[in-house]
Amino acid sequence: MSEGHAEELAGRAADAVRGIVAEAEERAAAIVRDAETEAASVRQTAEADAARIRERAEADARGQIEAAKRALDELGGTLVAAASEAIPAAETQPEPEPEPEPEPEPEAPPETPGAPEVPVAPPAANGADAAERLVAMKLAVDGEERAAIESELTQRFGAADRSALLDDVLSRVAG
Repeated sequence: MSEGHAEELAGRAADAVRGIVAEAEERAAAIVRDAETEAASVRQTAEADAARIRERAEADARGQIEAAKRALDELGGTLVAAASEAIPAAETQPEPEPEPEPEPEPEAPPETPGAPEVPVAPPAANGADAAERLVAMKLAVDGEERAAIESELTQRFGAADRSALLDDVLSRVAG
């Protein structure tokens, strides 16, 4: 083999290797493009699915919150009505204007002494605490501030120390 012929063969071999490398690079670039396209498609699908799931979850949560608010409103009205019925009329209604003094009646003969009368205490308004707690919870869930809740409770149920009740209700709503 002559030296010229060897160089020609080496040149052809080098050209063939360069062609093979170029073809491999083109194939690799096509594979990368296809993979990037597929990845973008998968990402878009996943993001769309996530958006639909998030929207559905938010709608469900809003529905549950609204249902809970309606239930609290209904229960609050029921408990307030029950508490109002449980509190004696003297505690819930303003005193009537005094009536004119009637003519004195002739004295009746004194009664025979019997057992002394025991004053009857008004029934404990167990429903009042529950009603106050429920009203406070509803107002807290609606986003009212502590002072506004306390003012509403005082207006509905009269003045009292409700700091423990408010602490408990607000901690539950915040948690």
